[in-house]
Amino acid sequence: MDARKTRLHLLLVAIAGLALSGCAAPVKRQIPELQRDPAGPTTIVLMPLDVELGQLTAGGVVQPHAEWTEAAIRHMRAALEKQATGRNLTVVDYHPERGSPEDQATGLELMTLHRAVGRSILLHEYLGGYALPSKKDKFDWSLGPAVGAISRSHAADYALFLYVRDSYATGGRVALIMAAAVLGVGLTGGTQVGYASLADLKSGDVVWFNRLVRTVGDLRTPEAAEETVKVLLADALK
Repeated sequence: MDARKTRLHLLLVAIAGLALSGCAAPVKRQIPELQRDPAGPTTIVLMPLDVELGQLTAGGVVQPHAEWTEAAIRHMRAALEKQATGRNLTVVDYHPERGSPEDQATGLELMTLHRAVGRSILLHEYLGGYALPSKKDKFDWSLGPAVGAISRSHAADYALFLYVRDSYATGGRVALIMAAAVLGVGLTGGTQVGYASLADLKSGDVVWFNRLVRTVGDLRTPEAAEETVKVLLADALK
């Protein structure tokens, strides 16, 4: 795990602590609901799912698990399609080869930009003491005009970004947790953390944002992954 991933994970863990203590803020939104085009279906571009599953070892290290990750992405994609269909929305996958060379490069850069903006939102909107005076009492974040690259190449209205990290305790970790509990020491097991953003492709504004922070949930099976997607997206697609 590199330094940037470590910082993001620690930030999410801190927010998880607030969530578990009942102090976490709710979903953030700039608009009450999606602006639907009466002339046709509202289309959402699903950006490549930034998902990774891993095993939490007895030593507290998360080891990535490629097979679980591949299954999770597949299950989440199916669950997202189901959610969108039920709300009369069209979801299309992001295709990096579409558009001009400039738009292709910008589309990939937006993935990195979303991570940075997402970290800022988590820090300044969810952690007490870090609120920005310029954004007091309003949710005002943006990916900027660069989102036009996605709009031009995919003829869509919104872009959905998802970042999720999910870990599962190994047998050794579970044994250590039980032994520590006997001694009155609390150790954590696997956690499911992440966030999702919905960006307006006309303005670049992040019009909706939610974070996922909990010690339950599973992305390795279709049914459990559907439950996680439902929790993460909450009211995003209404």
